[in-house]
Amino acid sequence: MKPIAAILMLLSPLAVAALQDKEKVVAVKKDDIAWQQAPGLSTGLMTAIPWGDPATGPYQALIKFPAGYTVPLHYHKHDEFATIASGSVIFGQGDVIEESKGVEVSAGGYVTIPANTAHWAKCTKEAVIVRFCPGPRELTNLKPGDKPPSEAPIKIVQAKDVPWEDAPGMVAGVKTVLQYGDPKVGPYIILLKFPKGLVNPPHWHTADEAVTILAGNMITGEGEAIDDAHGKSVTAGGYFIIPGKTAHWGKVPEEVVLTRLGNGPRDIHYFEKK
Repeated sequence: MKPIAAILMLLSPLAVAALQDKEKVVAVKKDDIAWQQAPGLSTGLMTAIPWGDPATGPYQALIKFPAGYTVPLHYHKHDEFATIASGSVIFGQGDVIEESKGVEVSAGGYVTIPANTAHWAKCTKEAVIVRFCPGPRELTNLKPGDKPPSEAPIKIVQAKDVPWEDAPGMVAGVKTVLQYGDPKVGPYIILLKFPKGLVNPPHWHTADEAVTILAGNMITGEGEAIDDAHGKSVTAGGYFIIPGKTAHWGKVPEEVVLTRLGNGPRDIHYFEKK
């Protein structure tokens, strides 16, 4: 993890205030995300770093694409995983950009791009993705005539095809799917779906978690007992950062779908499971 001074530079003013008040659960609403120009890329592509350190990895980034933006052919030395938070993005691979062979992925879908696979992306309208990388941030543009180091296929799951299953160890009604990684050791990423009205009782996890809301409204608060007065509401496009071993709870006033990064083994410890 990066030093606290570096974290403060990247978080929104509300998140900074929470940290300075020694609150452990940080809630950042969509409109409070501290967007910055994405380093090394064309003007207009914006990014924010909710979790981790891009200099060393692993890290998670939010990336905002303006309408009409095309990311040219390039590859990375490490796997790249992305969930579409809003809008849609066309992804393709190979040594030339062929839009007819690209696949459009809409909000709620996700993409795994293997290390060294050359790929491109295009947005017909503004889109935001949640991107995870297990290593440091780097990028190599593919020059005309060059062949990519790998041709391993991109894996795409559309939102309508998500293979939901009951979430192990959680209260009844929660659905999940493993998106990326190994939950036994971490880091790993899962989708979670909570039905309207569900209450997730106070609990804690061994590892840090970075939670991005894709749809709906989640209320989360700290403590070993639910205290509605101190709950923090975040709707689609915002995120929570919850340090490992921090007691917290959740309420769901409307159905929620979220993507959750855990930086260690997957576990959940309820104080009193109902």
